[in-house]
Amino acid sequence: MLRFGLLTAVATAVAFGGQALAQGKAVQGVTKDEVLVGSHTDLSGPAAIWGVSVTNGVRMRFDEVNAAGGVHGRKIKVIVEDSAYTIPKAVAATDKLLKRDKVFAMLGNLGSPMNMATMPEILKAGVPNLFPLSAAATMYEPHERLKFAFAMSYADQMRGAVKHFVEQRGKKRIGILYQDDDFGQDVLSGVEAQLKAMNMELVAKTTYKRGAKDFSSQIAVLRQANADFVVLGTIIAESIGAYAEAKKIGWNTDMVVCSAGYTPQVAELAPQGVTAGLFGVGQSPILYPDTAGPEAKVWMENYKKRFNRDADLQSMAGYGIADMFVTALDRAGKDLTMDSFVKGIESIKNYTDIFGSAAQTFAPNKRLGADPKSAASLYQIDRNKRWVFVDRLSF
Repeated sequence: MLRFGLLTAVATAVAFGGQALAQGKAVQGVTKDEVLVGSHTDLSGPAAIWGVSVTNGVRMRFDEVNAAGGVHGRKIKVIVEDSAYTIPKAVAATDKLLKRDKVFAMLGNLGSPMNMATMPEILKAGVPNLFPLSAAATMYEPHERLKFAFAMSYADQMRGAVKHFVEQRGKKRIGILYQDDDFGQDVLSGVEAQLKAMNMELVAKTTYKRGAKDFSSQIAVLRQANADFVVLGTIIAESIGAYAEAKKIGWNTDMVVCSAGYTPQVAELAPQGVTAGLFGVGQSPILYPDTAGPEAKVWMENYKKRFNRDADLQSMAGYGIADMFVTALDRAGKDLTMDSFVKGIESIKNYTDIFGSAAQTFAPNKRLGADPKSAASLYQIDRNKRWVFVDRLSF
């Protein structure tokens, strides 16, 4: 009997694969030396500009922490899978990360449709879905113990933008072009909610399929409706394409993109500065070497040395969410459990990164870190292909 009991104990330890024991239970993805984190993102598809840079930022922060000895003696290892911005690949990646790699947490998953498709499986597995690169309200609503978001919703962003342009700039005829998926629907819902609050209606709405390149018919619809302000529920290439099409036909109405299109690339990659004048909504400033503060400037220099490319808003976002993960891990203590980790996130108050982003506060009843009524700002692309601050937004 003694021999049988000893063999059983050894077999159990092997089955745990070296995972840490806390409060009598094995914690998936945690050993005495390591914490394993997973992510699905776009490394090769239409949103790879987001995925690659965010991943770089995450790795940079984790490598800094690991070089300093880790968190409570544990190094952080991140496994990133390419979704190519498609739901099937995101689902397959999630299945691998949860069942084969057995990660402790999912961090920075990219895309509203991909998050919507994978989050149920993640939460069912008892794994937290942390700080997704999506501003859909479903990233934090309805309340779930293991989901936390940092980005105010596309709907709230667009409510603030519409309110500003109607009340401050006298716009009366609002139109919208949006991606035909969950992301686009979130943008549309915010526009419609704000217009309803002001007893107004859209004069035109038109959609495009993910990855579209020709926007001539959509812009024609909006122009024919005589829209004097257009909301763009678009990402990077589509933001450039839609705005360039309007300029091409000589239509100079004001347009605004949500945070998915508020990126340095929309300004820098547009031919001949065609996106100059485009407005965007974001909760972080886009920094440049001569506008960054001392700490951020040093970080940008180190980023360029490591990756041989300029730091951008996306890489800063990746660094920021990784740093929030590290903060929560540190506050969870050496005896890491899921309960202690959740309490670690919930203890974060008025967290600010080195880049000047909106403050983040979490609580037992608060899963969105940003304040949806004050976190967003309005920016505009100038003739030097830079985003410049215009005004704070509220609704």
